[in-house]
Amino acid sequence: MKVHLQMVVPTLPEAIGGKELEVEFAGKTVNDLLDYLLAHYGQKARQALYDVKGELDPVIQVLLNGKEWVPHDQLDTMLHDGDSVAFLAMIAGG
Repeated sequence: MKVHLQMVVPTLPEAIGGKELEVEFAGKTVNDLLDYLLAHYGQKARQALYDVKGELDPVIQVLLNGKEWVPHDQLDTMLHDGDSVAFLAMIAGG
């Protein structure tokens, strides 16, 4: 499957070499995509995406096709060839 990634997480583009990337991987879910990123981009990607407990960092939100938020407890959401997945860091402030 091939998906388009957008990374709006401060340290993730540095870890994988850019803010946007076309990724071809064998998985089917958001979790599979995350596993692929960790396997191919290593510790820097892990540090950018995961907290100290090894879970997706709570400040990172996943947006599917620019319109559907994927909650952290639903990372088994199916992806389809050509989907767009954005990882965004939600920062509070005022």
